[in-house]
Amino acid sequence: MNDYRNPFIVETMKVLGYVNRFRRGVYRVQKELEENGNAQFSLITAFRVVESVSQKYFEEGFGAGTPKKLIATQEKILAAIQAKPEITQKELAQFIGITLDGIKYHIKNMNKLGIIKHKDSTKSGKWIIIK
Repeated sequence: MNDYRNPFIVETMKVLGYVNRFRRGVYRVQKELEENGNAQFSLITAFRVVESVSQKYFEEGFGAGTPKKLIATQEKILAAIQAKPEITQKELAQFIGITLDGIKYHIKNMNKLGIIKHKDSTKSGKWIIIK
């Protein structure tokens, strides 16, 4: 595509070093995908790209099945929950020494990983360690 939607942004990107040559990006992406054993991508709009992932990607251990390791803060949360399953998020934040938003972030990630879940109501419930 030779018609840039916003020529000021295009020029700014080039001046800042994010673009080294115009009209080469799609060709470079297709070439790299082919060399990596991936399928060609299709450009749907200027901002959405769909690409098929090679089976080799999953065979190498990447992707959805990759187990995640807990970080130190999450280990502290897990230890606190083991010691007191009815602990609140506010108490966790005070105990560990991070913000309530930080606790919520880690709890959400640990829920997604299937490590913990909360049973019953927010105030009278308790945490259950799954893994």
